[in-house]
Amino acid sequence: MSEGLMSRRPSSPPPAAALLPDNDDILREILLRLPPLPSSLPRASLVCKHWRRLLSDPRFLRRFRAFHRRNPPLLGIFNTAFYGLLQFTPTLDPPDRIPSARLSLQVGHGDEIWDFLGCRHGLALILNQTRLELTVWDPLAGDQRRVPVPPGWFRNEGAVYNAALICNNHLAGGVPLEAFKVVLLRGLLDADHPQLFASIYESETGVWGDAISIAIGVPVTLVNPSVLTKDSLCWLVQEYDTGSDGNHILEFDLDRQALAVFGAPVGTEESCLELVRMEDNKLGLAALLDDVTIQLWERKAGSDGVARWMLQKSIKLDKLLSVGSPIVGTLIHGYDENGHVIFISTSLDVFMIQLKTMQFRHLFKAMFITSYHPYTGFYTTGRGIGSGDVGAESLNST
Repeated sequence: MSEGLMSRRPSSPPPAAALLPDNDDILREILLRLPPLPSSLPRASLVCKHWRRLLSDPRFLRRFRAFHRRNPPLLGIFNTAFYGLLQFTPTLDPPDRIPSARLSLQVGHGDEIWDFLGCRHGLALILNQTRLELTVWDPLAGDQRRVPVPPGWFRNEGAVYNAALICNNHLAGGVPLEAFKVVLLRGLLDADHPQLFASIYESETGVWGDAISIAIGVPVTLVNPSVLTKDSLCWLVQEYDTGSDGNHILEFDLDRQALAVFGAPVGTEESCLELVRMEDNKLGLAALLDDVTIQLWERKAGSDGVARWMLQKSIKLDKLLSVGSPIVGTLIHGYDENGHVIFISTSLDVFMIQLKTMQFRHLFKAMFITSYHPYTGFYTTGRGIGSGDVGAESLNST
């Protein structure tokens, strides 16, 4: 071997950008498949100026959001453990972890009565009974839209309320606050002939629809956020008498705009319940029978066309969770319908469990019993893509 060849140093590996095609259309298709985590696009934009230009294009950001629309990352959970504060707790690890203060929100003033009603499609819904309005909030963009409630709905003493929102074109990657619906519920506790009422608000028209009603046997309370199935919104309802064993589900058919009420599975009367969304967007139910057993039920139509509850699986928490001490004081705190993840606590430990794979993760220890509202969305961390500012950008705002 010649001296020249022996002294030649090995060439350094080519940069990542040089290994990919120089055709922008092909490159965009590859970049679309990056994981939808907060750090993915900012880190990819550091490869070269060409990548940064492609990733900062608003059209690409819309496509990225639409491409991952069915599997947005779970960024964290909201809870209302502290008076007046809607607190955000991140669930992702660094570098994808979002600071709590970035998405926490001070809600209401003084003695105002308000309820946090849950999250869906990157939006959060807050009901202020004092100001008689709903607030639809985009936590990532920081935008809010206030919606006055139908006149007269809050004038009945002893009434209970709940609501849910859906985005009309969320599957197309549209801007959430430009096209959404809110379904508002009301039930009277002391009525001689109890009824539940629903009305729909359309953001594109700014108008509430006519009230839709259904007669019920006894007054009920509306608990927990809704679950969105294929064509319905469903809520868990309980009879107002705390000594009653009645657990039912209220269903609002979005296509027919009709209400229906049906019972929970037999044997779950004394259970802690949480509505869930099963495969094919069918309605399911998680029932905590005791400290260590969770049953998963699914509502299916039989050969006669009648829908019935069918037991799908039983989860033994003492065999699943890595807990050194006996499992006691178990509670269900919330559910993420996108990731099919349930949140539970045993003693002071809070876990999230993926109900399909049975993978679990310990989140934190909690001193207060509260409801957790999972929040999913598309968020970029670090140096803003396409800007020179340090901070963060929301893909929901594109």
